[in-house]
Amino acid sequence: MRTLLFVFLLMITSKFSASYAQDLSQHLWKNRVILILSEDNTAFERQILAFKTNEKGMNERNLIVYHLKTDEYKQVMPKSEVRKSKNLFEKYKQANIAFEVILIGLDGGIKLRQKDFLSCEKLFGTIDSMPMRSTEIRNRD
Repeated sequence: MRTLLFVFLLMITSKFSASYAQDLSQHLWKNRVILILSEDNTAFERQILAFKTNEKGMNERNLIVYHLKTDEYKQVMPKSEVRKSKNLFEKYKQANIAFEVILIGLDGGIKLRQKDFLSCEKLFGTIDSMPMRSTEIRNRD
C-alpha cells in the first residue's frame, strides 16, 4: 500500500513540476521572455512601469514579462493569474540578489542578466543587436 501511495505522489509531483516548466517553454521561438525576480514591490513596480510606458516597443519585440517571487509567479505583460511554484524562482535566482531582470531569447537561452533597473533603451538595444531581430526587421520592411 505504501509503495502504491509513493508512486501516486511521485506521479502527481512530476506532473505539476512539468506544468510549471511548460509555462516558459510555450514561448520558445515565439516570444522573448523577461523574468523579474523580486520580493520588493517598489523595485518591481518601477521596472514594470518602464516596460508599460514602452508597450509598443515591447510588443514589436515579442516580449512577455513574468514576475517571479520565492513561491509564486505570474505573467504580468499580458496579465495572468498567480501560480504557486518555487521551481522557476530557484532555477533562475542567484544567491544574495534582491532584484534581478533576466532576458531569455527566442531560443530559450539567457541573453541578459541585470541586478538592478533595466532601461528600455538597454533592453531594446540588446535585442535589436541580435541576428534574429535583424532578420525580423528586414522581413517586416
